[in-house]
Amino acid sequence: MRKLRAVETVLPAAAMLALSLVSLFGCAKKQTGEVITFWQFFDSEAIRPLLVRFEQAHPGVRVEMQQLTWQSGREKIIAAVAAGEPPDLCELGSTWVAKFASDGALLERTSQTADLRDGYRMWETAEYEGRVYGLPWVLGTRALFVNLALFERARVDSLPRTWQGLLEASKKVDGLGSDVYGFGLNSGERYVLYKKFMPFAWGNGGAVLSEDMSRSVFDSRQNLEALRFLTTLRASSLLEKQDVLDRSFIEGRVGIVLSGAWLLRTLEKEAPSLRYAVTLVPRPDAGGTHASFAGAEVLVSFRGSKHPQGALELARFLMQKENAVALARAVRSVQPAAVGAEDDPYYREHEADRVFIEQLRTAVGTPPHARWAEIEDIVNESLEEALHGSKSPEEALREGSKRIEALLASSS
Repeated sequence: MRKLRAVETVLPAAAMLALSLVSLFGCAKKQTGEVITFWQFFDSEAIRPLLVRFEQAHPGVRVEMQQLTWQSGREKIIAAVAAGEPPDLCELGSTWVAKFASDGALLERTSQTADLRDGYRMWETAEYEGRVYGLPWVLGTRALFVNLALFERARVDSLPRTWQGLLEASKKVDGLGSDVYGFGLNSGERYVLYKKFMPFAWGNGGAVLSEDMSRSVFDSRQNLEALRFLTTLRASSLLEKQDVLDRSFIEGRVGIVLSGAWLLRTLEKEAPSLRYAVTLVPRPDAGGTHASFAGAEVLVSFRGSKHPQGALELARFLMQKENAVALARAVRSVQPAAVGAEDDPYYREHEADRVFIEQLRTAVGTPPHARWAEIEDIVNESLEEALHGSKSPEEALREGSKRIEALLASSS
């Protein structure tokens, strides 16, 4: 032990200095550069090439990505915010933005995004009480898928453009046999039925809340007409969850289904020989619009972000048209929020994908209400009651509207 201490004691001063410098510069090397944490829900392999390009354009900056799941992602984000350790940049579904903003969790980006306003769609999905809290990245909507082979067998000559056209086509296809259904009608699944009913209601001038979100208009005449129409489809429909309806369409057992662009990807892989068409959601017979549901993936930053400016630069990079188109091509379930994305060669060569961008022109987002998740639950429960016949359309809407009014009153 004495000998060891002697060696330590007489170690040359120059060597001590060298060791100190190595230690100092080693730590400095580890600490240089900016590490931006980014949490998102897409397949990591679809996102990674975009992050590599960002890092190449921003020397010294590294992006640390984490892929979330829709089953547990929201809870993980809430926990990170509560612990004071949120990611620098995070993807939020548009129906979540209002709640996080109302809780004071999000950084406001109004002035920092003013120059982007004209170049991107659906800013309303990133707003709360007139202020901007995120950047619309990519969008999703629903359109009508039609099995052309079943239409030919049923002697349906044209794609349905109106409610009556949809009903007649559904009945004819349903009459082909016991194992064939005319229409795929959603049921038994949270956060889905609202998105399939409201396109008919919106197209007819309906809504769930008043424009100022102070009262319920769920029991309006426009909504009642839409729900009555939907119940007339029930007799020629398969009532099931979305994945079952999509699967039944792929297998040629459902003639018409309202679905998202993800079905294009599945059809390409699993049923390349299936003859089908994609068209806009039918409008009411006496006018109205070809409306549909619009959702957005919004890029936000939280209060407590360690790199808010770097996060904003990354968000602006990801939403650029060429980058958003690259993501849309890779995942084939969303469309860019960038105006003019439909002019990209990809959309000129993929007509079905282009229909979804056209559908977005008349699609409607959810009201930016802090308690929207609870309101949507009421809507879904009311619609289920009407579709399954436990209540008449009038009763379902009237009682649902009362429940929404009570919820709004408790929030004021």
